[in-house]
Amino acid sequence: MSMAEYINWQAIYATEPFPEERADLRTAEVIQALMLGRVKQLPTIADLVHDYWGEAKSREQSPEQMKANMDIIKAATKRSKRK
Repeated sequence: MSMAEYINWQAIYATEPFPEERADLRTAEVIQALMLGRVKQLPTIADLVHDYWGEAKSREQSPEQMKANMDIIKAATKRSKRK
């Protein structure tokens, strides 16, 4: 990147900052709050945040864990029946 292009990007950032770096953490907190009272075991924030930067070790899920995760999703999206 040339110096002129760098200065141009600095000016753009000064007037219109880029999106915040970790908005995913706040989103995970909102999701967790929405799940309160709907699931037996509330997932942690770390469970809800996608690992974009390779911070967490990769982990594989067993079929039982996959089923438990799907049960959490079903419970969170379940609608009450209207009369």
